[in-house]
Amino acid sequence: MNSSQCPCGSNQPYSDCCQPFHKGHSLPKTAQQLMRSRYCAFVINDCDYIYATHSPQTRHTVSLAAIKDWNQQCDWLGLQIIEGPQDNQVQNNQFRENKVEFVAWYKQDNALQHHHEVSRFATEFIDDELAKRITAETEKCWYYLDATYPDSAIKMPSRNDKCICNSGKKFKKCCGS
Repeated sequence: MNSSQCPCGSNQPYSDCCQPFHKGHSLPKTAQQLMRSRYCAFVINDCDYIYATHSPQTRHTVSLAAIKDWNQQCDWLGLQIIEGPQDNQVQNNQFRENKVEFVAWYKQDNALQHHHEVSRFATEFIDDELAKRITAETEKCWYYLDATYPDSAIKMPSRNDKCICNSGKKFKKCCGS
């Protein structure tokens, strides 16, 4: 997978995009990078990363077993960022908060599904759960805090639409077949 395109939809190789985050060599510099890396972790089944990047403030609301159980039921197809700043980096060790709205497409029981979410992220001091995974030296990083789920309807792709997996093919010739 190292030389292939990153599943997060960045159009970069995985080795230059989310892999350094998953391997603990570096940490996401923005909320959007963290969101993309968490989606990618679902795709590659790195549920430990998803759990470790969940904020220590709200981690008690999830379990690693529940994350793994849900992920085993899903075949992840593509990510669409609807809204989310890219440049809100952790600077001068200040605390920040940001939101990213996205749609993650997947198949469950062979039926096309989507997960539409507005994720809230915050910079916090690194806790022991994440520190076990990283070699990067820093005091603070981005964490996933929680989410809201918009009421707005998401249009399902039509047969002739560009595929949701960013392959460049039409939906009917790719994930819609």
